[in-house]
Amino acid sequence: MSGTSASASSATSAARSLRRTSTTRPTACATARASPRTPSPPSTPPSRAKAATVRPSRTSSWGASSLVSQAEKKAGISTGVQLGGRIALRTASSPSAVRATKTTDTGRSCPYPQAVHTMTGLDASFLYFETPSMHMHVVGTIVVDASQAEGWGPARVRELLRERLHLIAPFRQRLQQSTLRLHHPMWIDVDTVDVDRHLSSVTCPAPGTDAELGEVVAEFAGTQLDRSRPLWEVLVVEGLERGRAAIVIKVHHSTVDGVGAANVLGALFDLEPGGRSEQQIADLRALQEATHRPHPSLASQVVHTATGVVTRPLALAKLVPTAARSVSRLVSTRRQESTGGGGAVPFVAPRAPFNGRISPRRVVAFADIPVADVKAVKSALGGTFNDVVIALCGGAFRSYLAARDELPSSSLIAVCPVSVRTDSTAGNAVSAMFTTLATDHEDPLERYAAVRRANDVGKADHQAVGGDLLVQAAEIAPPNTISFLARMYSTMRMANLHPVVHNVIISNIPGPPIQIYFCGAPIEAMYPLGPVLEGPALNVTVVSYRDRVGFGFIGCAHRIPDLADLAAAVPGALDELLGAAKASA
Repeated sequence: MSGTSASASSATSAARSLRRTSTTRPTACATARASPRTPSPPSTPPSRAKAATVRPSRTSSWGASSLVSQAEKKAGISTGVQLGGRIALRTASSPSAVRATKTTDTGRSCPYPQAVHTMTGLDASFLYFETPSMHMHVVGTIVVDASQAEGWGPARVRELLRERLHLIAPFRQRLQQSTLRLHHPMWIDVDTVDVDRHLSSVTCPAPGTDAELGEVVAEFAGTQLDRSRPLWEVLVVEGLERGRAAIVIKVHHSTVDGVGAANVLGALFDLEPGGRSEQQIADLRALQEATHRPHPSLASQVVHTATGVVTRPLALAKLVPTAARSVSRLVSTRRQESTGGGGAVPFVAPRAPFNGRISPRRVVAFADIPVADVKAVKSALGGTFNDVVIALCGGAFRSYLAARDELPSSSLIAVCPVSVRTDSTAGNAVSAMFTTLATDHEDPLERYAAVRRANDVGKADHQAVGGDLLVQAAEIAPPNTISFLARMYSTMRMANLHPVVHNVIISNIPGPPIQIYFCGAPIEAMYPLGPVLEGPALNVTVVSYRDRVGFGFIGCAHRIPDLADLAAAVPGALDELLGAAKASA
């Protein structure tokens, strides 16, 4: 026990040291191990060219890695690895081919001067809602076998970031507020990106297990991004057990959603240990030559703000009948459902011990289960992969709360983000649906059946309401008012006072079923982490990779300090449900 306490203490100490050093410059550890500094190459303007996409389905497209390899060979170059059918393999055979496709891009820029690239209202809302306690960034933890790549370390990661920077638009853009903050902010391209200001490293305290890694990642996730520069940071964690290392990537949610974050990772991953050839990289740099968004002039900013203010009443007038039709369709859909349909609704969730106002401190834990077992449950009981994931979370929550004699009599309610993306652009294209975790069912088969019913109803409700309603509503949000209300909500501890909207956020992102590499090292596991919001105070994000399913748990350290116990309950929930499924068959 004393060894465990000492390990946790050293992990916390290392993480706090990281917090003091990582937000401005690399840590001493990173500086000592890195190769001598060389000036960062200028980041030339990105292209707005839209290249061809290949979108195989999840079930049939990843039977073998040869499909992607063939696509790369045929096209000549690849800007990203396709992950689970969600990330497009953007290709171009030559700079001339890139230039030939430039005219097809509709972009997301404003109709006025191209120097202004406006955020959508949904993207901007993640900036408006951010408070000192509620950090609106997403984090990805990538565990690699560093022993398989000679010379792997922070210096090699630095060179990869410099090499691939032109492939990742969010890494080259800086936030620019509108005039008097009366309209949504803009993105402007920076002339140079000093990678060293975004990269840091730390040695994980011994013994370097997932527990110590979670301590370090929690401290990294608990600090906000600097809005004066591109909204991303990368942390290299060395010293994990068995020769492993981790890369922790933090990106603001205003730049990417779950699928967009996977696109960022796809630009950094490779299909082979050797990475990409110099010719491929040189050809890809042509993508930067099409359009540059420099700092907008004062006139452009004024026009941008005025346009937003003038069109807001018109957008509101269009939203009201749209919302009314959505409510009408929702009521009609609910009436058509059979009695006891099992749908979940907001504001009826029980108050769990971890729900309420949050602090800036975070706690992180990981879980890992076999994909084959999840598919075995799905095959035996019917339903979808997501149904099994939600049911497993329900089983884990029930076990965790029952062990503490804090299990509510009614079921916990989860909100699940739903992608409404129709293209491969950056930014957010997401809606949400409510579902039950069926924690009030002791029998795992009854729990699974309840989850399936609730998910079916939730999907029907989401379709009735319309996936773009949230997107439309966000467009008319006044920045100053929303930011003020978010701060007041946190300061006045409102999350402790009103009925619970939902207990937890659960996201499920399909990942690649093939081996991929980062800086030449094979990737062993992925653990995504989403924002922790006032109220639920807990976020669970799930991703499948190769033959494993990774669960990333992140919560408020003051609300659920023993989060590792909840993560540890996932394998037991799988054993329980799989055993029941086999017995029923």
